[in-house]
Amino acid sequence: MPKSQKVVEEKERVEAFEINVGDLAVPVKILFEDRFNNRVTVNSNGITIKISAKQPKEEQRKNIDYFLKWAKEKLGSKPELLDFLPQRKYMNGEVIRIGGYDFFISIFFQDQKKSTAKIFNNQIVISLAKGLSAEAQANTNSYLVCKCLTKFFQPIITERIHELNSRYFGKHINSVKLKYNTSNWGSCSTQGNINISLRLLFAPQDVIDYVLIHELAHLIHPNHSNRFWNLVEKIMPSYREKEKFLNDNNHKFYL
Repeated sequence: MPKSQKVVEEKERVEAFEINVGDLAVPVKILFEDRFNNRVTVNSNGITIKISAKQPKEEQRKNIDYFLKWAKEKLGSKPELLDFLPQRKYMNGEVIRIGGYDFFISIFFQDQKKSTAKIFNNQIVISLAKGLSAEAQANTNSYLVCKCLTKFFQPIITERIHELNSRYFGKHINSVKLKYNTSNWGSCSTQGNINISLRLLFAPQDVIDYVLIHELAHLIHPNHSNRFWNLVEKIMPSYREKEKFLNDNNHKFYL
């Protein structure tokens, strides 16, 4: 091994831990590298800090403390930067309340290759294939519950969007899709395609209606201009309260 390469490897090391941001435990990784500058990024992997190993240790710690403080403030105002949420651990017999409905979770293990689920009389019946690891069970349960709830609530959300559109906007809607999205509560394309996050259904009905109105308003103003917000406020004067509720409770709504 060349001497220069050995020196670089000796300088590079990694620290990994978690910090609390609100009720979320956010993973932090600090990389000490053979570099001349320092940087921090926040994404779906958590907080990554890259520190120059050439600096004195006292300077390294000052930069790390500064970056951690900056990242926590950033996540406090924009939690969607993480674009990840903890995964719910489903237990047989538990109850999930979403969209004004109570769903009872029933989990069975079947001698089959494929795991399936269906909603029957407000029960989400999950049939898991035998032999799955604990991690695979958790991932499968989450996926199947999302799939069942999306199918159940799709016509309900579609009907409500068309009702609000008819009452306030009267614009053409090309499509309405419900999906489990962690980066936003909804979106609307210039072609009139509206997407709504399944997570939104954990919120009260007036908050759900706010997001639907917000996205419908984009059929008229495809931006967040003053005219857009004036239109939203005209229809829902208390929209700021709904925004605050979503920001305050974002980390609580997940499947």
